Amino acid sequence: MTQEFLPLLLGCLVALASALAVVLARRPVHAAIALLVHSLSLAALFAILAAGMVAVGQVLIYSGAIVVLFLFVVTLLPSDGRELGTTGSRIAAACVAAAGLVVALAAAVLAAPLPTPVTDPDLGVPAVGRALFGPLVVAFELTAPLLLVAIIGAVVIWRRHEPRPRTAQPTKVTEPRKLVMHQ
Repeated sequence: MTQEFLPLLLGCLVALASALAVVLARRPVHAAIALLVHSLSLAALFAILAAGMVAVGQVLIYSGAIVVLFLFVVTLLPSDGRELGTTGSRIAAACVAAAGLVVALAAAVLAAPLPTPVTDPDLGVPAVGRALFGPLVVAFELTAPLLLVAIIGAVVIWRRHEPRPRTAQPTKVTEPRKLVMHQ
């Protein structure tokens, strides 16, 4: 075993546990905190794998900006303590979505050729910039509207399940009020 195995194993276990906590958390704030732990564990994994630029980007963009954005959205949610319960249809939909993701991941892994090892990797800022704003610019730019649509969808779904406020019944006035003037 190499000396990086134990830190990698620990980082992977923390990342897996925190990812499960994001999905299984009953309260939105707990899910956002678990997302922060997951993002920081991924940054630690990148740092262990000598991808310092990606690790710093992970901390600045995801741990900083995205988690703060999610916490801002959580503050917009109703605070009456009512969370969405799990029903049979939600569990079935989650299983179908998970199976679809596993099939897509397997197809992507099996269809992609094995990468050739690079003897002298260029991990500097110019190389990362060329990779992000070269062939990957469309995927990089589509992440913002994707996050925006996901946040709007989450708020709309949450608001749909919010109880309607009760309004007072209007009282019926049978005769007009008398005007009384004092001398």
